[in-house]
Amino acid sequence: MRFRTNNSNLMLQRLLLGLMFASPLSAQDGQQLFTLYCSACHAADGKGATGGTFPPLAGSPYLAGDPDRAVKIVLKGLTGPVDVLGKTYNLEMPPQGATLPEDQIAAILTHVRTSWGNQAGPVTAGQVKSIRAAVADRAMPWTAPEILKLHPLPFEKTALTNLKSQVYKGEWKYLPDFAKLKAENIEEEHDGIISLTDSPYKEHYAMVWEGTFDAATDGDYYFRLDSAGAARIIFDGDILTELNGFGPMDGSRAQGDISTRTKGPHSIRVEYLQHTGAQGIAIGWKAPGSTEMKWLTDPPATVSKPRESILLAPNGNRPVIYRNFIDGTTPRAIGVGFPGGLNLAYSADNLAPELLWTGKFIDGANKWLSRGTDKNPPAGENVVTLSKKQNLPKEAKFRGYKLDPAGNPTFVIQLSPKRILLDSWSAENGALVRKISLIDASSNPDGTSEEPDSTVENPNWVEFSVCEEAIGDKMTVQMDGGPIRSSTGPMISIVKAGKQTTLIYRWKP
Repeated sequence: MRFRTNNSNLMLQRLLLGLMFASPLSAQDGQQLFTLYCSACHAADGKGATGGTFPPLAGSPYLAGDPDRAVKIVLKGLTGPVDVLGKTYNLEMPPQGATLPEDQIAAILTHVRTSWGNQAGPVTAGQVKSIRAAVADRAMPWTAPEILKLHPLPFEKTALTNLKSQVYKGEWKYLPDFAKLKAENIEEEHDGIISLTDSPYKEHYAMVWEGTFDAATDGDYYFRLDSAGAARIIFDGDILTELNGFGPMDGSRAQGDISTRTKGPHSIRVEYLQHTGAQGIAIGWKAPGSTEMKWLTDPPATVSKPRESILLAPNGNRPVIYRNFIDGTTPRAIGVGFPGGLNLAYSADNLAPELLWTGKFIDGANKWLSRGTDKNPPAGENVVTLSKKQNLPKEAKFRGYKLDPAGNPTFVIQLSPKRILLDSWSAENGALVRKISLIDASSNPDGTSEEPDSTVENPNWVEFSVCEEAIGDKMTVQMDGGPIRSSTGPMISIVKAGKQTTLIYRWKP
């Protein structure tokens, strides 16, 4: 069967197809892909969203050098504490390997490795494919120690030079007089890092590190000491700060002091005493006028804090996109928070909107500040379940989504090689407006179509779900351009090729 279309419709269809299958769907624009999939956490400028709550990518050593480290994190995710640029984060990065193809991952990583001052090389789809195959059997996200054992960060010098460590074996209640003791082991620490891993013992020992602290400028330097055992810092022969006894390294014992130093080298001595149980020492410092904490030790242990809320909200008049686990829908859900407190969760598994709600959008703390795969529930109220299953033909495939200039999403579903369904959403006048179009992807220049695709039962129209649940007590649905098969329970509509069906979902007062 053939049907005709006029030239203006043909040109419109081609234009829409070009827009839909331009980046990000074709993965040719790493910046646009990053904006869609990554900026909600890492921010468009790479400095971390919500004022630095999330790890920055700008200047991050995790993106430098060997690309395998970053590719593996994107594919399998990252869990637990991670230290980035002097700050410890304990968030959850979900794996993206099941969602994004190799060319899109390569484009995103190439963008972040070459932006915001980062100067690493590009990543190819072939590299991503090879790494995906190598880690295919891994089921859990990486931890920072695991990934750094495989791919250590590029060496970054501390402010310490000429560092030497000395280890003493014995049992003491207080820091001993080291001048009366003989060290069992003396090592030069060329990395400039004060680390307890330099000791062959786990309990009943003491250590001393001596070296030079290079002050880059005159001014007041802030030093912070935290330790599970007794410890002290001695600067130019004078005690700067010290901790007595033993206790948890959770910040409750930490001491901070200001030290005025002139530009140039200064002698520094650090003493540490370990009894039994947990061990650890963390020494941080800030340069004059700086807010960035740098470390002379291994990254400090993460301090447990009450979980705070991280409410995601639209940026002015622009919707916010959330791609993570959402309670009440499928794993591959895409949340959209529109201005005016109207919200949507779209299932990329069932190819349909599944949840609508009003008020607050999503509290990301349940996911980002906890481990595991907890789902974030809608943070607002008046939650309406539209659907819990796929109603489009089984051959249909989710092909991503596109944002218009205002940030409103259009979800793209390929029904067959010759049929594309566009499902667009926006918020207008206190309601959610949904516009559905069926595009003929195989029109000829003469205005006729190819023979109908045998994989689609009705190639010139398709049924789609308005809602599968009875929602009449909560909201109304207005429709233009398609009949409603049922108004008391599930509602089904039809969209015809070359036509557009508009639905308006509005909550009752």
